[in-house]
Amino acid sequence: MPRLPTSLVLRAHAIDPLLPLLLKTCRDLHSARNELRWLREHVQTNHPAASIKKSPTPQRRTNLHQICVERGRGKPLQYILGSQPFGDLHILCKPGVLIPRPETEAYTTHLTRRLLRRGRIPRSLRILDLCTGTGCIPLLLSSLLTPHIPSLRIHGIDISSPAIALARKNLHHNITQRHLRAEARTHVVFKKGDVLTEEVDGEWDIMISNPPYISPASFRRDTARSVRNYEPHLALVPPPSPSSSLGMKFEGGDVFYPRLLSIADKVNAKLVLMEVADMTQAVRVAVMVRRKMVWEGCEIWRDWTGLKKMGHLSEWVEVDGKTTAVIGGGNGRVVVCWRGQGGKWKGRARASSPVASRYPDESPLNGSSGSV
Repeated sequence: MPRLPTSLVLRAHAIDPLLPLLLKTCRDLHSARNELRWLREHVQTNHPAASIKKSPTPQRRTNLHQICVERGRGKPLQYILGSQPFGDLHILCKPGVLIPRPETEAYTTHLTRRLLRRGRIPRSLRILDLCTGTGCIPLLLSSLLTPHIPSLRIHGIDISSPAIALARKNLHHNITQRHLRAEARTHVVFKKGDVLTEEVDGEWDIMISNPPYISPASFRRDTARSVRNYEPHLALVPPPSPSSSLGMKFEGGDVFYPRLLSIADKVNAKLVLMEVADMTQAVRVAVMVRRKMVWEGCEIWRDWTGLKKMGHLSEWVEVDGKTTAVIGGGNGRVVVCWRGQGGKWKGRARASSPVASRYPDESPLNGSSGSV
């Protein structure tokens, strides 16, 4: 990481002596000033007797200085502030549970827009979210779909007890804050389970998963310092690869995807979304989908599929001898496959360019907005 210019540090100190601490992580003055404002508000909220600026007591100064030091060392802002916006929801965050990313919010929102297009809205829907973490995906789906789908059931599963506890807390918190309707208490359920070794009960219409997908080598080489030092390794890096049932040798970050496809087939899912690290991994996972021979179609969504300017931009890549649509802008983020009714729910991609021969391969979580 390049050194900060002395002139920038001096300028920051002249504005506020705490800003140089934040520059170590923020790297620019504008971001550092925004974060200092948020941190001040955070301390003020937790000590509401008086404003920090009007009454900067020694304890408040100490608290603010301490969290600025922590932030300067790379501790994620969401762990310090204790939350992250996710759509209209307020998702509580704590160390030991993965922080929701904006790219995950983008494709979850895009999915609901496709489901709710005229003529495609199902009367009932069963959605399964594997590796649910904070519960952000099921909760956002509940927020967006409940007003339109009379019978909705959403289950989130995670191997981590702290994650399940936090997901349940987020359900209660967002109902209390009126970001979710009260009926979410009955149709959203979180439970502990090991996706790699335990069977999943029932039949589900849609299956979504944001699994651990970073290889050990990439974790050491490419991830941001805040990710390596503070976010849970369990949620980022999969365990060693089991034997392949598809006759393929899996890369270190791909361990979950064959298992996810197997679960999707067994639960009779009609539409499946699997988050990936980048375009290179997306193509590898799309190959697994093609070789499974049970899916009628497959496409790749990039980071920003929901924006009006990006939502219908399509190109094509060749996957295992077949052309596969790539939609949106940014890096590869989600592999989508479907069969039966799932194709109607998803809708068709609109191609705007011929077969693409190149695609970017960005490192996972190598910046503040990297999605996992």
